[in-house]
Amino acid sequence: MTVMSSQTRIFLVALWAVTVGAACSGLSGTANAVDLVSHKAVYDIRMTSAKTGSQVLDVRGKMLFMIKKTCDGWITDHKFSLNYEFAGSPPSQVESKFASFENRDGKSLNFSSGRMTNGETDQELRGVANLSPAGLGLAKYTLPDQLKFKLAEATLFPAAHTIKLIEAAQRKQKIVTATVFDGSDDKGPVDINAIIGRQTCTDTTNSLLGACGWSIRLAVFPKQSNDGQDISDYEMTMKLLDNGVVENMNVDYQNFSVSQKLVAIEPLKDEKCGAE
Repeated sequence: MTVMSSQTRIFLVALWAVTVGAACSGLSGTANAVDLVSHKAVYDIRMTSAKTGSQVLDVRGKMLFMIKKTCDGWITDHKFSLNYEFAGSPPSQVESKFASFENRDGKSLNFSSGRMTNGETDQELRGVANLSPAGLGLAKYTLPDQLKFKLAEATLFPAAHTIKLIEAAQRKQKIVTATVFDGSDDKGPVDINAIIGRQTCTDTTNSLLGACGWSIRLAVFPKQSNDGQDISDYEMTMKLLDNGVVENMNVDYQNFSVSQKLVAIEPLKDEKCGAE
């Protein structure tokens, strides 16, 4: 997986965590109810370090993120604008977008994405993934045509995975493993191992940021690996608040690291439903 093609998945893994809200009080052995918070946010992305010999000299840009809760599920929209500088090759400007709709029951996901490099389209994806009540399923792309991935039992879509992380943290569980499919690229599902750190709390006047949270370390492993090596594609550490907001995140590749910092956030009104 190349740096630029994996960038979308990196931020999706973390930003699905941004979408989850849970009550801050009363944490005990039983998880509090987890809900998804409608909001939009802006993140600043910058390269923080590089090892000797790295071909990536710099990465910087911004991401716009939006989630809207509907009566049936969650609509998300992600837009990335990133500039890359490389050793021995021209710089690249990459514009990416990803949109999805995940049903509340966690059994279906509609997804579409596109990427432009230096003004020219170099990737477009579209499809739908479904899970049966037993957890088995299929991800079928309409673009590119004929691309399919079988989804094993207990595969999770992004919102369901994030809810699992929040619930585990509330129960003071330290390790969470899962197979996740998000449709952000053409590589299929991934295995994600999470280690949940201790809880800390912040006092601030911003209602979305004044919450308790955890430091979580995630390692993402390719499901379709052919070399038999148990090596992660990349790892990340993020501060996940218990209302779902990710304040800061660091992504570690083999040869360089990138930070993501929240610079603006505001709530959005939920769609009103008949039963509410």
